[in-house]
Parts: sequence; C-alpha cells; structure tokens
Amino acid sequence: MEISLEKRLLQRVQGLQREKLPGFHIVMLPDFFVDHFVYFDSVDTTCQEIQKIAAQGGGNRPGITQRLQQGGNATNTALGLARLGMSTHLICQTSPLGLYLLQYFLGNNGVGLSGVHTDGGLALTTAFEFQKPQANIMLGDPGSVASFSHDLLNAHDWELITSAALVGVVNWNQNRLGTDLACRVFEQAKKQGSKTFFDTGDPSPRLQDISQMMEKVLMNHHLDRFGLNENELRLYSQRPCRNQEEMLAALEELKKRIPARIDFHTAVFSASAQEVVTVVPTIRFPMLYRSTGAGDIWNAANIFADLLEFDADERLLFANVVAGLYISSPDPFPPTFDMVINFIKNNI
Repeated sequence: MEISLEKRLLQRVQGLQREKLPGFHIVMLPDFFVDHFVYFDSVDTTCQEIQKIAAQGGGNRPGITQRLQQGGNATNTALGLARLGMSTHLICQTSPLGLYLLQYFLGNNGVGLSGVHTDGGLALTTAFEFQKPQANIMLGDPGSVASFSHDLLNAHDWELITSAALVGVVNWNQNRLGTDLACRVFEQAKKQGSKTFFDTGDPSPRLQDISQMMEKVLMNHHLDRFGLNENELRLYSQRPCRNQEEMLAALEELKKRIPARIDFHTAVFSASAQEVVTVVPTIRFPMLYRSTGAGDIWNAANIFADLLEFDADERLLFANVVAGLYISSPDPFPPTFDMVINFIKNNI
C-alpha cells in the first residue's frame, strides 16, 4: 500500500538527526531592511482622512497600529533557516544602527553576523497594510543595498562563502550591481563545491536589465537553484500566467532555457521543475496575518529540505507548511522545527 505524501513527510522530519542540522552552513547576501508596517482598515477612508488633515495644514492621526521588524530577502531567508536549526550567516552592508537591530532580530535567533559591514546606509521599507481591499503598498529606501558590489567582500566574507553548503544571492531587483555580484559569488562558490541559489525579487523596475541578467546568471551553469513567484515567472517567460495551467506551461517553457532547477511558489500551489515538474497544493490556514516575507520563508524551508535531500514532493509540502505557519502567526517570526513537526503531526 502506497504511503501518502503527508505520512512520508512526517516520517522524514521525525527521522532527522537534529544534532546534525547545525553542520549545514548557509550564507545569504546582500540585503537587510528595517520593515515598518502601518495597518489601516479601508483605503478610501484612510485617503479621505489624510486629505482632510492635509487641507487643514497638518495634524495627527492617532490610533494607528504599527510594527517594526526585520526585512530583506537575504535577512528573512537566513532567519528562516536558523529557526529551523541550520547554521546561517548574513553578509550585507548597513549602518551601525542596522547592526544593532540585526543583533536584536537575527543574532538572538542564531544567525551569524560577522559578515555585516557597518560603513553603509540603513535600508528602510514602510509598508501600508490595508484590509479593504486587502493590499499592501511598500515605500522603500534601499540604502546601501542598491550598490552592494563584490568589491565590498573581504577575506572573511569569501571564507564564509567558499565554506558554505549553499550560497544565496537575492534582491537583484534593488541592487544595480546584482548581476555582477551573483556572477562573481557563484563562480567562487562552485569552485569549492557549494550549491548556489538565486531569487531576483520583482524585476519590473529593471526590465531593461533582464536580458543581460538572464544570460549571465540564469543561463549560467554556476547556478543550481532559481526561486520565483508567478509575477516573476510571467516576466521571465514572457507568457500569460493567469491560472495554474498557464503557469505550469510557462514554467516548462522557461526551464528549457535555464539549466538550474526552478522552484516556484504561489498562494495556491508550488512546483519544482528539473527533469520533470512536481506540483503540490498549498495548505489553507483559517487566519492570515501577513503576506510580506512569505516567499523568503518558503525559500528558507525549500533550501532546508533540499540540503537534507527530501524527495521533491516532500520538499514542496514542507516549504508550503513552513510558509503557511509564518503568515498565519501573529508573531512575525518564522516557525521553529518543533513547531513544524507538531503541525504536520496534528493537522495534515
């Protein structure tokens, strides 16, 4: 009798030797943001209130719930992996205040920060989260993320990179030097046998640079894993992605041009394209608190399961569970490995 995917995954995670997890070393670069969330009910009501305050020459609107938390693709992914029990390092450039905040958000959760450079500017995103309609509007100042170059990497950074089980370069969309950074980092990482991971983020602000990036990074054999969502798939494949059938067709077409395995996540399903395409639906959670950062936490869980050599469908289901636990928790921190095991055991 064939064992269900859910039971196979439970057996897989329960059978892991937890003491060996810190032996997996992952390096993520190059972005840290301070995310400032501001929560509103209605877009129309909020706009009317702002217009009224502006018309009277300014004023205060009290009673608005706000939150500060860690942000940035590399930061969130490193934190997600550390919470699952693996050893992670973040390499980035920020300000002295940025390092202080990183120590609070990431250092206290086990992420190594010896690769953080403090001679730059703090990156900050302010996100307006609306309930009616459900949407978030992000206003970003990328700080030093916009100009992070391989020239900033010192001997210690390169030692971290070349000793890693996997090296990830992300947030290409906000780093104008991101193509060259990925090329240089992946080339050196592959010389030492490290796996490589790339996630560009939303490329729409850099449409004119996509062709060069695809040729130099995505089509290069130095790249092992490429992560993306439906909007990014649409732009890279140049095909419609209005439903699951169209997305999978676009994924298969894009895979013909990219040697790396493509790992794809949406709110409805996730997929992994290598020799074949594996598809696993997402899990419904009754209460969702956020969408920002879900892709980063999915990437972290996907990397975790990849390094532990889960089967493709087990890996995708595991990543779906971890991302779902993150967006359904009132606490904006990725779940721990124990939390994931408990959910798999009791809910799927």
